[in-house]
Amino acid sequence: MIMTTDFICAYFGKGSDGEEWTITARGFASLKQAEKHGLFMMPTAGVFGFAVIQETKDWWQVRDDYSILPDNVSVTQDLNSFKVTTAPKLELV
Repeated sequence: MIMTTDFICAYFGKGSDGEEWTITARGFASLKQAEKHGLFMMPTAGVFGFAVIQETKDWWQVRDDYSILPDNVSVTQDLNSFKVTTAPKLELV
């Protein structure tokens, strides 16, 4: 049985209106190619970072070793794409 692996680059940022956005690019042949795409997008205004994701039919995994992610983000799957959002700050009460 052949297991198909998809390599994805989800780059993200925030618009001038304060709204967070994520663009999911698929179809890369390797983790390195997905990383290269993320690095190419980094100089674009409003881009804060990117997540390289390895996905099969049954699971997906964020590859930190190929991604540029701040400590305060969360990556979730939304139907057939991914969303990178800023995690809420913890407040002591």
